[in-house]
Amino acid sequence: MSFRAFVLAAGFLSFLCGIIFDNLSGQTALRILLLLLFSALLLGGVWAIRHTISRQSTSALQNPLTIKAQGIFDDLFDPMLTGLIRLLREKNDISVRLAEVSSRFEGVLEHMVEGVAVTSSNAQILLVNSAFERILEVGSEAAVGNRLGLVIRVAAIHQLVEEVFRTRTKVVREVEYHEGGKKKTLNVVATVTETQGGAGKSYGIFLFYDMTTIRGLERIRKDFVANVSHEIRTPLTSIRGYAEALTDGALSDPELSRKFLGIISGQADRLSRMVNDLLELSRLESGTVALNLCEIDLGFQTERMQEVFSSRLRDREISLVADFPKPFPYVSDESLTDLVLTNLLDNAIKYSPPGREIRISAENKEGKVIISVIDNGAGIPREDLPRIFERFYRVDRSRSSSVSGTGLGLSIVRHVVTLLQGRVDVKSEPGAGTTVCLTLPQKIGRA
Repeated sequence: MSFRAFVLAAGFLSFLCGIIFDNLSGQTALRILLLLLFSALLLGGVWAIRHTISRQSTSALQNPLTIKAQGIFDDLFDPMLTGLIRLLREKNDISVRLAEVSSRFEGVLEHMVEGVAVTSSNAQILLVNSAFERILEVGSEAAVGNRLGLVIRVAAIHQLVEEVFRTRTKVVREVEYHEGGKKKTLNVVATVTETQGGAGKSYGIFLFYDMTTIRGLERIRKDFVANVSHEIRTPLTSIRGYAEALTDGALSDPELSRKFLGIISGQADRLSRMVNDLLELSRLESGTVALNLCEIDLGFQTERMQEVFSSRLRDREISLVADFPKPFPYVSDESLTDLVLTNLLDNAIKYSPPGREIRISAENKEGKVIISVIDNGAGIPREDLPRIFERFYRVDRSRSSSVSGTGLGLSIVRHVVTLLQGRVDVKSEPGAGTTVCLTLPQKIGRA
């Protein structure tokens, strides 16, 4: 029943009761009964109104977005509730949309590779993402609320911040600086954005991309091209020079021609070894090498290495000592481990003074096989250790020019050990020799 119908019915009933009450003159009992009945109906109506108000209020408090006028007196409460419900629903819709936009923004921000910092017009940091923390090595607690130029204490970045707010233009710059003894390269993109509506507020947006690894790879590539060009040019120059000498008349001297041809043959062998090593390195990097796992005895491997290098060991009066219990079995790829030991022993013999000793030690430790090749040679300076696994990298070029080799041995060792699911570590000090430690799993998991 609507409230209007209730009012009309109550009015009609009151009018009817009045007529009846007037016609019952002299009948006091009936008049009292009629008055009581009318009072009961009136109280019932008041109670219904109160009950409806209480129910709607309770529903509104529990969930104001789902309430609606129900039951009696709909037309009384609809006008009061409609406006309130519309406002609440509009507010809720706006809140939901803002939450969705905020969630998307945070998701994009946190999955960006670039470090992001948003600042106020005075360069005070308002927010940063996790990439910023990782790249700049600054926690969000230390960054937010402080000025960008104070958080990143690099003069070039401080100048960039001042420039972007002064010119109000996009600034892109590559910044190099040293941190913790290491060189770091960042590509910084900075811009200023203005708020819409002419509020006058401006914000700085700074993107930081870590270029350190990329610049390092570029340096390695350039060094590789320069080194391989040098390594190829040297034997080619010798081959061409002696070939021209033979053409110019040296062939008429049998002894001299044999000498020149021997040099040409040696240089050709050097080129052949270099090409073979490059092909081997390319094969290892391709990821197509299949492991042929079997049980190997390091003692037999060491004896085989002794035979392979016997003439060189004898000529340089160097002894190769096996310092491990025999037999020493482990599971790996025999041809690949032979390749590793061959390259390591070749370097150890090459850079050890005559009359010294080279040791191969081994032990089982915590499910790992640890094989070490130890020499008593000149050693490697500490600053060169991080680069010795690069192709063609030479610690001392003046000394290396007199030592034969392709400069690819340690690169091959690193790739083989990685393929064997292990790692290689080098410990060395100038004048104190070098220890190359191979850590391999006792049993390699098959792919």
